[in-house]
Amino acid sequence: MPLTDVLELNKTELFAKIRNSLPVVPQTQNLLDCKDDMLYAWDATGSCLLVTNWRANFLEKDQKRAKVSYQTLIPSSAVGLHVDRVVVSNEGSLVALSGAQGVCIIEVPRRCGADGLFLDGKRQITCRSYNLDAQLFQNNPQLEVRQLRWHPESVSDSMLLVLLSNNTIRVYNHAKLNHVWRVGPHTVKTATNVSLSDLGESAVDFDMAPAVKAGEPDVSLSQSKTDGKAKRDKVEWPILILRENGNIYVLMAGLYSDSTRLQGPITITPQAMANYGVDSCALMVIPSLPPTVVIAESTGKLHHAVLLEAETKEHSFTEVDDSLLIEPSEWTLHVTETVELELGLSAAKAKGAGSSYNCPLHLKRDVINELRYFAYHNAGLHIITVNFISELQRFLDSEAEHDLLVLSTPSSAEYILCTKFDSSEHINAVLGIALLQMPAGLVLLLSSGQVISLKLVIDAQLLMSAKQQLTRDTAETTLEQQQLAGSNFMDSIKSLLQRSVSQPILADKLATPTAHERYELLNQAIEVLRTQYLKRHELVRAEFAKRINCIKLQKQQQLQEIKSLEQEREVISERAHKLAERFEEISDNQEILVRRCQNLVQQANAALPNSLVAEREFSLEVARINKATQTMETALETAKRTLNKQRYHIAKSQEQGKNAAYELPEKQHRTITEILTQLSSELNRQITDIKRINKIVGL
Repeated sequence: MPLTDVLELNKTELFAKIRNSLPVVPQTQNLLDCKDDMLYAWDATGSCLLVTNWRANFLEKDQKRAKVSYQTLIPSSAVGLHVDRVVVSNEGSLVALSGAQGVCIIEVPRRCGADGLFLDGKRQITCRSYNLDAQLFQNNPQLEVRQLRWHPESVSDSMLLVLLSNNTIRVYNHAKLNHVWRVGPHTVKTATNVSLSDLGESAVDFDMAPAVKAGEPDVSLSQSKTDGKAKRDKVEWPILILRENGNIYVLMAGLYSDSTRLQGPITITPQAMANYGVDSCALMVIPSLPPTVVIAESTGKLHHAVLLEAETKEHSFTEVDDSLLIEPSEWTLHVTETVELELGLSAAKAKGAGSSYNCPLHLKRDVINELRYFAYHNAGLHIITVNFISELQRFLDSEAEHDLLVLSTPSSAEYILCTKFDSSEHINAVLGIALLQMPAGLVLLLSSGQVISLKLVIDAQLLMSAKQQLTRDTAETTLEQQQLAGSNFMDSIKSLLQRSVSQPILADKLATPTAHERYELLNQAIEVLRTQYLKRHELVRAEFAKRINCIKLQKQQQLQEIKSLEQEREVISERAHKLAERFEEISDNQEILVRRCQNLVQQANAALPNSLVAEREFSLEVARINKATQTMETALETAKRTLNKQRYHIAKSQEQGKNAAYELPEKQHRTITEILTQLSSELNRQITDIKRINKIVGL
């Protein structure tokens, strides 16, 4: 087992594929991330996200180390940006892909199966994705993404904060833009053609400190859901914003509130001869009590400060942008120490000479040990342990009234990995870092393609008890709007082909240049062709190749999906046909069994030896009544026919009488009336008897 690769990740298929998509010009990035036991890596060639269960592979390395399976998460919409940062959400339900020209969000599928893989270990999965404000970056090519962080208290695990180069923080919930917060003056060209970013007024990084009350009394935890939301509105999150000139501002913002309060710049004590963070490049907040703030400079200096509430509010100086309202600062920073890192081991440094190599530092918190964080850059990786945090904790836990706080233990910085050994311009930057848990470790991806996997030694005294997390609402929220497939591909190609310098037509009629001038002119033309034409065509070709690979991958995935669906449809159709036949057979058998059961019950009742006399008499009575009823029905029908016949004759006689004006004698009229009255009485009596008999029989 190699000492620099304890997980033997260099032999895996995942990183073998990643090596083919590494950037040509290496700069410190973070193309790796880890959540629980899933390791994510960005594949720029296929424009997809590769993921593997590193813990399952680590536990089974003795059995199947040669072939480590990984899954490919293919975004449903084309990722039209150069990804330089992969950030998984707090609960692992979303993955943010960030580049200088935009942000893309991928929804992670559910995990199931023996090894806890996505969709039971399916090789390729098409995941729903959407680009955030694609039109905004399309219309503003100078706009860049500086930093993005997931909000720690997002109930749906979908609230993302993105810092842009125009000094704004945009808050997204899935694909919906909730807020746009200004954190500084607009970085636009002034009348003197000087950008505000040249003055150091552009924000470069931000981080969130623990929440504080918004000045109103807190509500009870036993209140309703509406009152709970009102409680969250009464809580503000101090968002620390770092600018290039080293000034730090605080944006007080609630999770659901539209109004914010910008304060600053924060007073930094103690005063020093040189300003803190003149070449500031990164900021990080460690959620200790009080919060610890780390300010990084590109020279390799790390300033550790404690964020405290100011005794009196201090007014800020006049900003460049008068329309930006800045309140007096309620906070202050007390720098406890400054740690200077060694950026590379050059030969000049070995002889005692000072090193002038500078590079941006990137900070990452240790999720296991609160006292420790990581600093990675073009020259390697450092682990910094902030020892005074434990002293602060012991001071707060102490019950002694007159106990004095003395921060005597300095922080320690360990140079874990060095990738620069000489003073040349060649660098081997860190392209990705991922922290592992249980067992604790880290994974580094270098621009050379090498993968470093190390185990972390944790001091038991430094382990902090895990904080109790708030209950999360796991109900899935539907998206209100869907993003399109991405920015127009033709527009992106046109933007790549746009040139700032064009090669002019050479006219030889003006003068005869010398050989040296011709040589200089030729070199200039070659340089222009190389930088403004050939290089851009190479970029376009790479863009076409990436687009073609992405489309081929999506086509292959869709064909596989179609084939799989057709097979499932055939299986389902065959099963449905068999079930229908089986159902008909069971139904027929059921009818046969029901008839047999009825016959058996009738035979059993008839064969009973203890039949009662009353039952037999009742049966005979029912038969007699039935026979009498039938006889009466026949007589009734005969009477009805006779009555109808008589009515017909009477009507006909009356009509003939009217026509002949003939009237019966009184005796005949009386006789006919009596006969009809008797027939009517007889019919009424028979109808009454029939109804009575029907009532007795129960018809």
